[in-house]
Amino acid sequence: MRKSKESEKPKEIHIEWGKGLAQKREAEARLKELEAEKSKPFARTRDDPELDSMLKNRIRWGDPMAHLVKRKDPEFLLEDFGDDEKMKESGFIVPQNIPSYSWLKRGVDPPPNRYGIKPGRHWDGVDRSNGMHLTMSLPILAYNLMSSCSMQAAKGLPELECYLPA
Repeated sequence: MRKSKESEKPKEIHIEWGKGLAQKREAEARLKELEAEKSKPFARTRDDPELDSMLKNRIRWGDPMAHLVKRKDPEFLLEDFGDDEKMKESGFIVPQNIPSYSWLKRGVDPPPNRYGIKPGRHWDGVDRSNGMHLTMSLPILAYNLMSSCSMQAAKGLPELECYLPA
């Protein structure tokens, strides 16, 4: 009975995740380069065309003219795994649309946060805090406002409207 139940289970689809794919490709490229280097002579001269092309294509840090040079071989771009059929079959789907409750759809300003981060794809802009930061910062804001108003009065400047938070 156990064997029949185990054989009835659907086999899990092995998905190669995005983590480490570029490193695997780089390791494979390094192995190919090492295999190609084995057949080359040990000493390299100035007339070696491969050495010459390698030195020409090298990107140097701080090169002020580097943005003007167009590279002949475009770097390999990582493929987009978001629409991969294996991902969909396994149930891994990341929604790419903006949720209806987001500040972008509602047309209102997002709530302020202490880091000044604007909502985007990974944060919908909903304030889920318990209000602790607001209650902690309110007395500090009131103190700063009162001190600035008293400084204005002490300097004899014309009184600007000094509002205290309610």
